[in-house]
Amino acid sequence: MKRPRGFTLLELLVAIGIFALFSAMAYGSLSRFMNDRERLVTEHEFWSTLSLTFARLEEDFSQTRARSIRDVIGFPQPAFQGQPTDTRAVGMPSIEFTRGGVLSFDNGRRSDLQRAAYRLVDGVLMRLAWPVLDRGPQTTPVEVPLIRNVEEFRVRFLSAAGIWLDRWPGEGIPEVLPRGVEVKLNLSGRGEFTRLFIING
Repeated sequence: MKRPRGFTLLELLVAIGIFALFSAMAYGSLSRFMNDRERLVTEHEFWSTLSLTFARLEEDFSQTRARSIRDVIGFPQPAFQGQPTDTRAVGMPSIEFTRGGVLSFDNGRRSDLQRAAYRLVDGVLMRLAWPVLDRGPQTTPVEVPLIRNVEEFRVRFLSAAGIWLDRWPGEGIPEVLPRGVEVKLNLSGRGEFTRLFIING
């Protein structure tokens, strides 16, 4: 009667080596797949955020209204005003304007107008919205971050005569609202993105 033959040490070592080789190959493929998946998720999040940022700007500008306001001291302020980006903590927004089309749920007793603004704070583009048009001493805006890693936020304003201005209202320009606004975002590691928005006020 023959005794059952087992694996020799050499055969075991060869089997273990083959198993280790296939395991390493499988791990490498899984690691590459996970890295690719993470990159795809990151890219999707970036482009979604950028698209939503420009969609927010387009919605605001399309609802612009020629309604001036009063500041906390009571001085009148233009319906639309813009300037080069001021990154100081107390700096003025790059763009500030009155917009309409805001939903109201109190049977029409409240205006659909809102004061909105955009400014760059520590590399983050923020949207500001005030609860009232004419401000009191305690009036503070609601700030919502739109997109991060912004190295530069630039705006220009187009007059009815086709002149591009870095500030609005422009000197000698009679219009209350610009015809269009050019927005440039320089994003870290992504480059520059430029959009032109038409003012429908």
